[in-house]
Amino acid sequence: MRRDWRRCFFVLSFVATAAHADAPLPFAMAYPIHHEPGAKAYVVELPQDAYAWASRDAGLADVVIVDAHGRQVAAGPYAPAAPTSHPVTLDAPLLAVPQSAGGIAGPRIQRSTNGDIVIEPGAAPASGAPRDWLFDARQPVAPERLEFAPFDRDASLTLDIDASGNLQDWTPLVRGASVVTLGKGDGAVDARVVKLAGAPARYYRVRVTGGDAPWTDGAVATVTLSGTMEDASAKDEAPRRWLDLAATDTSTSGQGVDYDYRLPAALPVGALRVTLGKSDNVARFDAIAVEGTMSADQLGTLVVTPGQDGGGRHPLEVSRGRRELLRLHSATPLRESPRLSVGWRPDRFVFLPEGDAPYRLLVGSRAARRPAWPIDDAIAALRKDGGASWRPATATTGPGQELAGRKALDDGGAPFDWTRPLLWVVLLLGAALVAGMAASLLRKPRPSDE
Repeated sequence: MRRDWRRCFFVLSFVATAAHADAPLPFAMAYPIHHEPGAKAYVVELPQDAYAWASRDAGLADVVIVDAHGRQVAAGPYAPAAPTSHPVTLDAPLLAVPQSAGGIAGPRIQRSTNGDIVIEPGAAPASGAPRDWLFDARQPVAPERLEFAPFDRDASLTLDIDASGNLQDWTPLVRGASVVTLGKGDGAVDARVVKLAGAPARYYRVRVTGGDAPWTDGAVATVTLSGTMEDASAKDEAPRRWLDLAATDTSTSGQGVDYDYRLPAALPVGALRVTLGKSDNVARFDAIAVEGTMSADQLGTLVVTPGQDGGGRHPLEVSRGRRELLRLHSATPLRESPRLSVGWRPDRFVFLPEGDAPYRLLVGSRAARRPAWPIDDAIAALRKDGGASWRPATATTGPGQELAGRKALDDGGAPFDWTRPLLWVVLLLGAALVAGMAASLLRKPRPSDE
């Protein structure tokens, strides 16, 4: 009887193991990974078509890397190495922002397609002297020191200084800074330098909160900004890719026109540029990310003027996010629908070469998620050993192969996984076998003592 129990348990265990091994991977797509052997870690970019399979709700947690036996290897999103930087000092003109009358829309501040500051006065500019000035550093600079050009008269000012990357969201840098110039020669006071500290930003705002600004006499005022700038050639980031799109829908909206552009997948868009048709020379667009039927996210404003390249050199930088439907709103109709180019950088994943090659990148699953591997700690240790210039080796992906396809993403169409209930049956039978053996031993009479 005991032998029959053992044989039954062995058969059930074998069936459960076989079912688990033969169960199809619960992912939509697989991409073969090509790499040169011998590296301690590899980084691979997510292919463009993979974004069509990666679930928006999963936040790319349904992207895993497996070895030749289908076992997951330690992997996760790649955190780029800290950028290197160099000191920079630049001069920039101060641009006055006109004041506006109370209750009437004030000046409109926006960027042209090459990134220049465009200031349009409000409906009824006030006659008072400007209190706000803007200047453009041309590139993101981590500010350390701001020096105002010499004044042509005595002045005592109190200033607030803010920084921005898009002329819409401003970060305070200094509050109540004092700038004073009094007298000339011996005994003169000349304090025109303000110490700054903050994250890299391209645009800066100087607001006079006390005193009369000496820049209102029509003379061109300048400032000198000192700080650090990241070395573009040393940035550890994926190269930006551009995708050109034609308008998929055009509709009238209020007094303007909406041009809609649908991307082939929800790509992580970070920049926009516009190209006008041959019959149009100038236009201003409000860029909008459309989410569903009721939600929309204002991304910024693009101004295209004659002689510009549609923002090719200085595109409109927008907050990086997965976008699938973009809209350009023009207050004035155009003769031709403009073309929209979206710039995006693919997400990158780093993995350790565990198990046996070849490796595969699996994407898209309704329920499967990547474990929380301590991959950042592993990469930090490798960087410490390899030095500041160490980088994971680059791996590439081949053409995708469909696994479960849409069934891996569809709640109703996903096949039922028999592995887990079968394993529970085996465990329960094993527990019953142990209990039966224990009961048999308890019923067996003890040998009598001689």
